[in-house]
Amino acid sequence: MQTIRLTQAFRRLPACIRFLVVVIAINFFALVSLRLVFWLVFRPLLADAPAADILGAAYLGAKFDLRLALLAGAPLLVLSCIPLFNPARHHLAKGFWIGYFVVLQAAFLLMYFVDLGHFDYLRVRLNAGLIDHLQPIAIAAQMAWESYPVILGLVVLAALTSGYFFVLRHTVVRELAADHRPLRGWAKGTAVALFAALYLFGIYGKWSWYPLRWSDAYVTTQESVAAFALNPVLYFFDTYENRAVTYDLRKLHEDYALIAAQLELPSRNSQDLSFARYVVPPARPAARRPNLVVIHLESFAAFKTGVFGNPLNATPNFDAIARAGILFTNFFVPAHPTARSVFTMITGIPDFNVGRSASRNPLVVNQHTLLNALDGYSRHYFLGGSATWGNIRGVLSHNIEGLRVYEEGDYAAERGDVWGVSDLALFEKAHKVLAAEDKPFFAFIQTAGNHRPYTIPEDRRGFEVVHVDDETLTRNGFNTLAAYNGLRFMDHTINHFFQIARDAPYFDNTIFVLYGDHGVNATHGIAFEQLVLTQHHVPLVIYAPGLIRQARRIDTVASLVDLLPTSLSLMGIPYLNTTLGRDLLAPRPPERRFALIYNSILTDEYMLRVDPRGASHLYRYRTETATEDVSDRLSEKTAKLRRLHDAMYEAVQYLLYHNPPRSHSRDAVVPKRAQR
Repeated sequence: MQTIRLTQAFRRLPACIRFLVVVIAINFFALVSLRLVFWLVFRPLLADAPAADILGAAYLGAKFDLRLALLAGAPLLVLSCIPLFNPARHHLAKGFWIGYFVVLQAAFLLMYFVDLGHFDYLRVRLNAGLIDHLQPIAIAAQMAWESYPVILGLVVLAALTSGYFFVLRHTVVRELAADHRPLRGWAKGTAVALFAALYLFGIYGKWSWYPLRWSDAYVTTQESVAAFALNPVLYFFDTYENRAVTYDLRKLHEDYALIAAQLELPSRNSQDLSFARYVVPPARPAARRPNLVVIHLESFAAFKTGVFGNPLNATPNFDAIARAGILFTNFFVPAHPTARSVFTMITGIPDFNVGRSASRNPLVVNQHTLLNALDGYSRHYFLGGSATWGNIRGVLSHNIEGLRVYEEGDYAAERGDVWGVSDLALFEKAHKVLAAEDKPFFAFIQTAGNHRPYTIPEDRRGFEVVHVDDETLTRNGFNTLAAYNGLRFMDHTINHFFQIARDAPYFDNTIFVLYGDHGVNATHGIAFEQLVLTQHHVPLVIYAPGLIRQARRIDTVASLVDLLPTSLSLMGIPYLNTTLGRDLLAPRPPERRFALIYNSILTDEYMLRVDPRGASHLYRYRTETATEDVSDRLSEKTAKLRRLHDAMYEAVQYLLYHNPPRSHSRDAVVPKRAQR
């Protein structure tokens, strides 16, 4: 009876909507069937994956398939309001839409066929890199003809397309028939509006602040599971803007010896292009394997802190921690904004991905990370908002083994603004989870409150907003009172976390690393601002009262890529390093100290900047004459640093695409021939 009523209600909808619903259902069924084919063909690759992961991937895949079916029908939804394009009102429109869906479905089927061959050969779903493989077209066509059953594929394609045409034509005739007591007036308007809302929600894909994205497929470290979840048509277009290779392999071979010497690589063979080196730091007692907590501080420019000389005292708690720990005063993040810093910290590769952050580039999602050297450790990531932000989930969950993600929905506190719960709630949740751990752990705590709109929650744990006049704020580098109090509140939350953490059993055996994810523009004309360095110059502090007894201040140049190598070396854990980062506490001659930032390279004394026209400029950036260009007077030094800058930039672009996950063992240091 219920089914009959639903059918009768459906029949009363406008004919065009009925037609669209049925077409979407047919397309969705076809796409899910093709997903099933993929699973059947490549089932052996999923044999070791947990059933829960496979079911989760199938669910995500169905959502991607539904999105594609809805996007395919969107032109009809939009244009049907024009009588000429409404298949229920115009006979030619009916033929047009049938032809449109048949051609589109044939294109989808062709892409799926290519995807099967692409994955079988490369173990990667179809992506926009295929465009490069089609050049020259004659060779690509011959390779396809000799490698795949092209004739059989075309016959199957024609048969499936014909079958689709007959099914579609039958539904068109039926669904565009005369309405049965069609809805009128407000009832019709309400039905249409509700249908449009559900349609848009289906495309959006999830009940979350951020929509369904390709990175949602990368919820495990198993590539085959992620591949099963992806939709090849959508994935092709997701990767389209990142399809161009941005490194010069010839130049990289030429400069490899320079790079190898600078990074102290064991290999000097330019044909290998190996960046791997196995690092064995002094071991700590086995019973005292320390924990590692990395605290990512949002928009935390060095010049705004008291420990770097700002008189407004916005960060007294952080300043006290910095004076009690190891403070790096000449520390830089390679790129702005936040997503680039997260990628850089996790991988050791400066995020110079062209256009958008590397976390948003599906072609570089597979990365080796030093965090997987933490054998036997629990791994946690805490974020007050959604990990879908910036597609960060794909980088973290796919590459860090056993990572537990805490995001929106995992906190008892109410969402404060676009960035999720307050940093107070974030730190309290992190402490609660870490205090309950019964084995060593790694935790990455990503704050977000020190960012517009600088929301301060009602429950402030004793924090008080203060008022400072505009002239004083501007003179000391703050563009608004909200920004000043936002930084003060973040400092307050840091203090709150350490107050409760000090009483926990884990505190004395934990290394805490605090760093700014990026800086901001200054408002008071300091030299670093004129050199555009305030966006990159941030504090780095290693704080471990139970493990590091002597406070230190280190003024040599350092970079965010060095954070994990330094941390693991302090922990006494061997690791396989495959990228640019190095242990900042290891002795190193001055000529091998450098920090690469966007369009610049810094040493302890000099900064070389490459302007948009390609010209080089040299500055003594830590002196009173920091803004004076000395490249003409020091042409030899300028040329030397320019060569190092260009070589390292090529290495970064290459590593983005050639840093796959590897075992953290000495045996993994095996040179691998460069892809040509």
